[in-house]
Amino acid sequence: MTEPTPEEAAAALHAVRQGKDQVARSALGSRGLWIACGLALFAYCVVIDLAPAVGSWLLWPFLLVCLGLSFALRTRTGGALLGRRVAVSNRSLPVGLRWRLLRLVPVLLIGIVGALLIAWLQVPHAAIYYGALAGLYVVFLGPKFQLWLLRRQDEVSGGRA
Repeated sequence: MTEPTPEEAAAALHAVRQGKDQVARSALGSRGLWIACGLALFAYCVVIDLAPAVGSWLLWPFLLVCLGLSFALRTRTGGALLGRRVAVSNRSLPVGLRWRLLRLVPVLLIGIVGALLIAWLQVPHAAIYYGALAGLYVVFLGPKFQLWLLRRQDEVSGGRA
């Protein structure tokens, strides 16, 4: 067995990195799902703000749809129907408190800062603005944050994902 040249080794490492990046990208699923979820969140907040009587009973169907999506994305069939070709094994995710907080902190910070700004500025129809902020987060930052977490997880686990 011959020892590879530095160029061959660099090319092999580059190919491995590209393969891992491709797997991480395919775990994100379709862009349309992110857009639909962001728009649904915004629409829900608009309805709650403009029609408070409807908001009381609309919570349960909204939660059931979210729960159904969550379960569907965790199964092979549901993931395939929703455009997700690859699922990430939960066994490869870091389970320490630091990593759990890292997954929640951006959402919580945006929510808290948005709520405080809306309350401080005394904005009318605050739920609509809050829904727009949350919907934009889901549409634009959700996939990027998930991809960053998947790449970061691979670095932390030493490439054993």
